Amino acid sequence: RLYLLGARKIALPGLIPLGSIPYASSTLCLKNLTCVANINNAVLPFNAGLFSLVHQLNQELNDARFIYLNISGMASSDPSVPGSRVANVGCCPVLGGACILDSTPCVNRTEYVFWDAIHPTESSNQFTARRSYSAFLPSDAYPYDISHLVNMQI
Repeated sequence: RLYLLGARKIALPGLIPLGSIPYASSTLCLKNLTCVANINNAVLPFNAGLFSLVHQLNQELNDARFIYLNISGMASSDPSVPGSRVANVGCCPVLGGACILDSTPCVNRTEYVFWDAIHPTESSNQFTARRSYSAFLPSDAYPYDISHLVNMQI
């Protein structure tokens, strides 16, 4: 649909490991690691299909460029990465996955991956945005990152 509306440079992000978000791991799976792994594995066919779709669209639509962003591969709980010291709970108290209204969020929010039990924090989004724009690893983006997409002539 975007292509039909005139878009010619399109970045398609894959899904994160959904079993690892606090809501899934603490509520749906009740900290059952097999359940978490099963949810994370369910994401793999979607991301593989999206990767294949990007390859197919780049071959079929010569007047457009598509890239796949490997968000799942970028997801990290490496403590040296800002925004990833706390990955198993959100920064604010939650009810049903979302922050409780009028609750006080954590003071050290840059150390959290998730704002509530579902949504990533600003620091997590900035980390993903930086790696999407300028890939740190070759696997971050296919066939190239956003900085190359932006500068392409089509």
